[in-house]
Formats: sequence, structure tokens, C-alpha cells
Amino acid sequence: MKTAKYLIIVCTAVLACQFPAAAEDNRAEEDRILAQAQIVSQAFAIIAKRVRPAVVNIRVERTQTRTTGDFNDPTELFRELLRRRFPGRIPDAQPRTTVGQGSGVIVDERGYILTNNHVVGSADTIIVKLSDGKEFPAELIGTDPDSDVAVIKIETDHLTIAPTGDSDDCLVGESVLAIGNPFGLESTVTTGIISARGRSGVGIVEVEDFIQTDASINPGNSGGPLVNLKGEVIGINTAIYSKSGGSMGINFAIPINIARSIMQGIITNKRVTSSYLGLQLQKLTPELARSFGLESPQGALVIGVLADTPAAKAGIMRGDIIIKYGKREIKDDHQMRNLVATTSPGTDVTVELIRRGKAFATTVRLEAVPEEVAVRARTDKVLDSLGIEVAEFTTALGQRLGYEQGAWGVLVMSVGRRSEAARIGIRPGSLIMKVDESEVKTPEELRAALAAADIRKGFNLIWRTGRYVQRVRISVAE
Repeated sequence: MKTAKYLIIVCTAVLACQFPAAAEDNRAEEDRILAQAQIVSQAFAIIAKRVRPAVVNIRVERTQTRTTGDFNDPTELFRELLRRRFPGRIPDAQPRTTVGQGSGVIVDERGYILTNNHVVGSADTIIVKLSDGKEFPAELIGTDPDSDVAVIKIETDHLTIAPTGDSDDCLVGESVLAIGNPFGLESTVTTGIISARGRSGVGIVEVEDFIQTDASINPGNSGGPLVNLKGEVIGINTAIYSKSGGSMGINFAIPINIARSIMQGIITNKRVTSSYLGLQLQKLTPELARSFGLESPQGALVIGVLADTPAAKAGIMRGDIIIKYGKREIKDDHQMRNLVATTSPGTDVTVELIRRGKAFATTVRLEAVPEEVAVRARTDKVLDSLGIEVAEFTTALGQRLGYEQGAWGVLVMSVGRRSEAARIGIRPGSLIMKVDESEVKTPEELRAALAAADIRKGFNLIWRTGRYVQRVRISVAE
């Protein structure tokens, strides 16, 4: 009995010694985990401290002048009816000034700021407010409505510059910060992760290759930076998907590689300089993929190669399937076109493709889109935005449409339903006579006049339907 008694006493003593030790070990492990979490938290704070001074508040003013034919406003429609009933007695409507705001990020010591086209694109006055409260007038250097990128500039010294990273290296699941001025609340920082990459087909702009994030973005964040944990700008926040007007966790940023390339073109050439390969591409459907022996429809199918173009010089052939462009894997033809268009001319890019079931790689040097092709694309976009198709006006057509001898202009063949042209009163059979002060008598002259017009600010269009000549100032590019 004595032996058993002593054994119980010894075991109790041992256990009494072990439990405090185990508790202390658990506490130490918890402290270690908390310390690591604090390090991550401090990292976010350090990044915010470094980048916030480079984030600016942008305030814009726009003066909208209502003109004859602009009948979206019922008041102006009523005014026009009275103007026709009492000629010379009804004054024109007074210009209306609207105020907007957004964000931007300083990315160059010379004072260049990246932001969104929809923030500053049609502004008459731009005021930039720095994080220290100082305000400066800003010059609009240039915009690209197709990607929603804009560049403005302020004149001052000792600016804090935000470093830019490589958006091609960002990963889904990676932590990010969004910095901006939502609802006018300056220098707001939110955090989240990258939810997806290469998001396109959203219908926001022409060129879509968005980084999707759940970092909270709201009205006023537009133009602000999306920042990685290295403190580098990897995107420019541009849009949200929302049914309420506020953030719902689906937000989009323009990859900084695209924004930086566009910015360089704007600064160097005073306009966006797009690149081209000279390829005709088609979406790779599941049926086509199987016919080529592929397991999935990932890639862009080459259905044509234009002669004496970068693609032809690089040896790309009809029937090739492009699966990688630089570091980016290609999902479809739309993504491929966007990546090419937003790569600076003169850049050498490695293109990986599949030819007759075998992997193949080549290096292609991109070239600027020829000027005549660029002009055609710009004017096609304006005509598409107006919703019209045009043709040569002939004497025979004029007689059939009831126009007098000597009538001239560019004939409108069709007008899209609910289009801008339909809204302002253009009809099939109308004759477009002038763009600003330039008379136009052929489709080529119309395209040349549209190419020379200031689309961003708007242009004057003069047309006639039958005996009635009308004039309106319109803007269709924003």
C-alpha cells in the first residue's frame, strides 16, 4: 500500500509540473501568431503611409451648353417650340456648370498624374488637391476613352511619387490596398484581395483586361491606385459592379502595364499610339478546339495574316493558335487584341502558339498602327456611336429623294433605332453637309472632317432633311 501511495503522489507531482508548462507553451505559440499578424497589419500601415501622399483628390468643372436639337431636357424642348413659334423673342438657354470629383496618383516627378478619362475627359477646369491640402490647377495632357485612362499634369516641386509594379506578375488571391477619395472622403484606404485577372466582356470600355478586386471601391475612388504589398501601384481603379451604387465586392482596375503604356504614348506623342500585329483572329470554340486536338478552347485562332506586317515578319501563319503573349496566357481573341493594342510600338514580345499540334514560339516586334488605319478606326467609331451608315450622294439619288438640282452632302443610308442620330433628328435620306466649318460632299471628306474634329469637346454637325437645315453640337466619344 505504501508503494501505491507514493506512486500516486509522484504522478500527481509530475502532472502538476506538466500542465503549467503546456499552458505556457500554448500562450507562447499564441503570442507568436499574434506577433506575425501584427507584422502583416503593420505592413499595410507602412504601405498606406508611403503611398497616400502620392494620391490626389481631383475636382472638375464642366460647362454644358444646350443647343438647338438637344432635346433630352424637356425644358429645352419646350424652349425650342417657343423659339419656332416666336422667332427672335426667346433667348437661348444659359450654360450649366456641373462639378465632379475623383482620384489620381502621381507617378512621375515631373508632375504627371494617372487617372480615369471619365473623371477628367470632358472637364473645362481641373483642380488637384494634394494630401497636404495644397491645391494646383492641372493641365489635361491627354485621354484614351477606349481604356478609360487619362493623364493630367501639375506644376510644383517636391512631389511624392508612387512606384509602379508589373501587373503581369500579380496573382489571384494576392492582398491589395485601394486608396482614393470615396464620396469625397480624402485619403481613404481599403484592403482586399485580387479576385480575378484578365476580366473582359464587362461592357465598360472598349479595351478591357481588368484586375478584379474585392477591396472596397466607391464613387470618388475612380482614378486612384490599387497597390500590392510591395507598395507598388499595379492598377488604376476605374469601375464597380453594383446594383445599389455602392461597393458590392466586385470592383475593377486597369492594369498598370496598360495604363503606363498609354501614358507614355500620350506624353511622347500627345495622343494614344496603338500597336498592331496584322492578324485576323477568331474565337476558339470548343468544337474548333477539338478539331485541332486541344483539350480546352483556350487561345486565339489566327484566320489571316496581312502581308508585310509584324506578324508576317515573325513567321506567324494562318491556322496557328496563340496561347501566350509575353507573360500572359491567352484566353480568347478579344483579350489578345486588347493586349496588342495596349503594348507600346517597338516592343519585342515573345508569342507562344500551337501549330499542327506542336508548340512553337517566336518573337514579334510590334509596330504602330498605320495612320490611315487609325483614322479609319476613329471615324468608324464616331459613325457607329452616332448610329448611322453613309454613302455617296448622287444626282439620281437626289431626284428619287426629292432634293433640288445642285443639292449636296453625304447621304445617310440608315439610322439605328434609339441611336444618337435618331435622337437629334437625323433620318435615312438626310444629307450631312458640314462638320464644324468643313463642308463634306463625300464619305471620305466626312471621315477626314471627323478625324480633325475635337471629339472630346464635341463638334458641330449641320445636316438637312428635305428643305429643313439643322445644326447641333454633339459629343459621342466619351
